[in-house]
Amino acid sequence: MKSALPASLAIVSAACGLAFSTTAAAQSSVTLYGIVDQSVRYQTNANANNDALWQVTNGAVTNSRFGFKGSEDLGGGMKAIFQLESGINPQNGTLANSPRLFDRYAFVGLQNQYGTIKIGRQATEAFNVYGDFDPLTIGNYANNSWMYNITRGRVDNAVSYAGTFGGLSVGATYGFGNTAGTMAASNYWGARAAYAMGPFQIAGVYQAARDASKRVQQMWGLGGIYSVSIAKVFVGYMGGRDRSGWLDSTLNDPAHTVTTGNLNDNPRKDMTFYLGTTIQAMPNLAITGAAYFDDIKNINAQAGDAGSGRRYTYVLLAEYALSKRTQVYGTVDYNKVSGAARVELPGNSTQVGVGTGIRHIF
Repeated sequence: MKSALPASLAIVSAACGLAFSTTAAAQSSVTLYGIVDQSVRYQTNANANNDALWQVTNGAVTNSRFGFKGSEDLGGGMKAIFQLESGINPQNGTLANSPRLFDRYAFVGLQNQYGTIKIGRQATEAFNVYGDFDPLTIGNYANNSWMYNITRGRVDNAVSYAGTFGGLSVGATYGFGNTAGTMAASNYWGARAAYAMGPFQIAGVYQAARDASKRVQQMWGLGGIYSVSIAKVFVGYMGGRDRSGWLDSTLNDPAHTVTTGNLNDNPRKDMTFYLGTTIQAMPNLAITGAAYFDDIKNINAQAGDAGSGRRYTYVLLAEYALSKRTQVYGTVDYNKVSGAARVELPGNSTQVGVGTGIRHIF
């Protein structure tokens, strides 16, 4: 007797069959899509001994992924929609967030002229905003995307609404904690609004996430874009207050031993600013420069540090399109930390990175 396929393989096999088969009805569609992005990267001070690192790694801006999405016309302007998307590491063929099969998105929903309702694993509202309003689209190597840990990226067990009315776009999400006896433990909620008028766009967001002990991590922010001729200019701000210790546990390098303070009385506070621009220098060549700065209070730091510090990141990226779906690129980045923020890098207080790669979109 043949053995059963592993559950994850069976899901992917079934989805592939749907993607490549003739649709059951003219009103339905299923699409297979993705990005394969690989680069070679050199980085200084990559460990506690300040050794340099050469590596083949995931892409600089658009980490690799594959997914399935589809819709069915239900009539009367209503559609059923779904999306399943998984991050992958092409350099070794693994899932980006094992054991999750679809770590990026896994939801089903309904859509009409009044908006979209989705249920499942989705992006947080902060991630939705800064995915559009950051010059690097919440991208580049992990070393340079540290500030987006404050957005938390994705939320499980979520119900969301999004709608666009002329130049105004709004969204709200609630993530259930799925904890018996309480709605407050491990939950999430967030709301955003954006407005576009000619060359100007502006957006704002607020969200709060609680851990199993109901300790809250809050963040809020603003972003703006101005488009002129061949350039886009980006400016933004993110503020945060974390009583859960989640940000410190995520950002502090494991090479350091930290002293944990009273998180409730002295929560970590972040005040992050960024400025950037993308210039379409030639029809096939785009150049992006971005600078990020974070002033941090009450870091869970090494013994002897005062608890406050700063972090600076500068990135220069050049992308050349070989076709509509294939690009090659090169990038240079610089990170610096000071004060108690030294725990966020493994060795010296600076890192320099250089990378080059190729991206194919399908």
